[in-house]
Amino acid sequence: MRRVRAAAAAISIALSVGAQASTPFTGRFLGTGRACYGTLSVQPKTVSWLTTFSQCPALPANLIEQENAGGSVRRTYRFTRGSSSCRFEVLSLSHDDSKDSDIGWQVVGYPTEASFPQDKAGGFFTQSPDIMACYLTRDPAKNVQGHR
Repeated sequence: MRRVRAAAAAISIALSVGAQASTPFTGRFLGTGRACYGTLSVQPKTVSWLTTFSQCPALPANLIEQENAGGSVRRTYRFTRGSSSCRFEVLSLSHDDSKDSDIGWQVVGYPTEASFPQDKAGGFFTQSPDIMACYLTRDPAKNVQGHR
């Protein structure tokens, strides 16, 4: 009986972890500073990123990659249509998996779909002037669903 309960508990935990990994981040995030001041909003089918230097209104986006590695979580989205005011085709949102889920967020905007795998191959340390990276905090008042 104990083995059955232990197996059921293990399956339940595995399913829970699998469900978390397949759920895209959703909610509203706030950026600060000259270039990053603004908001990032991630909904199940749309993403918007409004900053001083780029205005990406709520556009349809597909989740193209999800990664859980080394204590951090990353979800990468590709806009399915563009906007003349938006400098980016791909946005990658990551969390450092700190205990406080309102801090430790980062968004990176990529001008082309090809620039994301190039940055990834370089360990996400590419210093391209076309890539914009911003530290974010979660807006708890506007949060739809967390990643945990």
